[in-house]
Amino acid sequence: MRTALCLLFFAARCAHAGQPFTPADWWRWRDIDAPRINSEGTAVVYVESWNLRESGRVCANLWTVATVGGAPRRLTDGQWRDALPAWSPDGGRIAYLSDRDGTPQIWVRRLDSGADERITRLEAPPLTVAWSPDGRSLAFTARAVEAPPAANWAPVAILPLLRRPAPRVRLFIVPAAGGTVRALPLGDLEIHGEPAWMPDGQSILLSAAAPPDAAHALEGGEIYAVRVATGDRRQFTHHPGPDEAPVPSPDGIRIAWIARDAKAQSYVISKLYVANADGSRAKVLAGALDRDVRAVQWSNDSRTVYFLADDRGATHVYAARSDGSVRQATSAAERLRGFSLADNGRAVTVRRTSTASAELVVFPVDLPAKPVKLAAANAVLMAEREPGAVEEIQYASDGKTIQGWIVKPPGFDAAKKYPLLVDIDDVPRRMCGGEFRMRAQVSAARGFVVLCANPRGTPGYGEEFGNLIRSRFPGDDFDDLMRGVDHLIGKGYIDPARLSIAGGLLAGWAIGHTDRFRTAVVRHAIADWVTEVAHAPDGIYRAAAWMGAMPWDDPEQYVKHSPIYFAGNFRTPTLVLADDTDPGAEELYFALQARNVDSALLRLGGRGRPSQVILEWEATLGWIEK
Repeated sequence: MRTALCLLFFAARCAHAGQPFTPADWWRWRDIDAPRINSEGTAVVYVESWNLRESGRVCANLWTVATVGGAPRRLTDGQWRDALPAWSPDGGRIAYLSDRDGTPQIWVRRLDSGADERITRLEAPPLTVAWSPDGRSLAFTARAVEAPPAANWAPVAILPLLRRPAPRVRLFIVPAAGGTVRALPLGDLEIHGEPAWMPDGQSILLSAAAPPDAAHALEGGEIYAVRVATGDRRQFTHHPGPDEAPVPSPDGIRIAWIARDAKAQSYVISKLYVANADGSRAKVLAGALDRDVRAVQWSNDSRTVYFLADDRGATHVYAARSDGSVRQATSAAERLRGFSLADNGRAVTVRRTSTASAELVVFPVDLPAKPVKLAAANAVLMAEREPGAVEEIQYASDGKTIQGWIVKPPGFDAAKKYPLLVDIDDVPRRMCGGEFRMRAQVSAARGFVVLCANPRGTPGYGEEFGNLIRSRFPGDDFDDLMRGVDHLIGKGYIDPARLSIAGGLLAGWAIGHTDRFRTAVVRHAIADWVTEVAHAPDGIYRAAAWMGAMPWDDPEQYVKHSPIYFAGNFRTPTLVLADDTDPGAEELYFALQARNVDSALLRLGGRGRPSQVILEWEATLGWIEK
């Protein structure tokens, strides 16, 4: 009898295992984010999110897990969104944001009793939350509720329809037990990012910029120290580029932050800076590391600064010392998101590999120990599916070595010919790697070899590589992608007659500059990038785009000399995916129709809803398979 039951269980497992991924699997998808380890290094709190089919929204709750032994345990349970958990200094409470009552507010969970208490009742939702060192207060940022600017010219009936500037982000203090919210007077400063308390609890560090400073206001500003008692502020940095994410050392003697120099370039790396608490002796740490710094954390002894940085398709933890030396603390081929460090040197992060989507892991930052997995978001789903194999490729393009990854269909046979999908994430430009990517796996499950490459202009390869497309954007990066297509065709398993491309700006550029693709899908990104459209007398459709990081470029000259779409060259059957309001998509679709190109415009509504993601995948697959 026991043998029969075992065989039945094995047969049931085999019946489900090996099924391909489908767009509908997105309803079962879960993710892990915002890991935070307590100061003792014994427990982790994190956010696990899932897609709720009934309401069509993304929900998220808090979970906790011990770093040694034990299973993950849910802290909150409901069809709402919890976010940004933060341990109290004594480890007995967790502050977090939650919209369980309709709008995001600050809540505090007591771990001894399991009771949740709502701390704020704000009209404008809080954006961040941070504990004071004594655990008595919470600092947070939120948009100030301000009277709208006067519009005496407008009839009363149209006032609600006017688009007005968003209120500035301000800094507030509230007792951790609840009570009166106090705003700190910061004048016309606009706050960016999270506030950070100084260890003595007397001041709060933040990044802020004045509205006239447009270059700073885009991504940050200067670092300020604000006195909690009076609201008096002192400018800590005087740097021409944006300074952000200040983190004081545990002893309060120094402050680390992230900054980018003001350069006339399309891409400038973010560097790690450190200075004394009075702003003196500012210097760059890890200056020899030509990679973007993020998620800065101090060691408990205030001697080492740890941080994350992407490098050639992977993410690593690095350690920087005051003498300028930098050490790579991790080396695995994985992508990391979120980083939190305990006093005992234990760290937690969320890793993604080619076979795992989101795993919470803990590891010692100063020992060559293998990370211990604490939680896996999609273990059940992954066990029931057969993912396509992920393979790294490298190829030459214009004297540069381009790195990319392909996802092969399950059961791949190199003797067969497969269709190729060039899948581009180009708005904003981000580095892809060997990590598990659901969209690519869904496409591979339908028989496509999927290419994701990192052309010139991609971060993660240094400032020089990221700045190579200053004069030809798009253009040089498009050439790199085409060399990748040629490289794969040369391997013998790609059918040159069945090439497809999907993406934002680069996909739109492709259909105006080559007819080698059988089909194309241009995603929402057109609306984000197209800023001016004109129909020239010669019938050429021109639309120009430029990045906010290119303030030195004259937009009119960019339009004149860098046309993106040439309607006269449009021949590729193209599906245009658009949001509710997307004038760039309308213009592109009009140009395609004017040239009698097989095309369709599909409005999917706002972004982020699970149903919209699924419809986008289904529409893309339907179009490239037709």
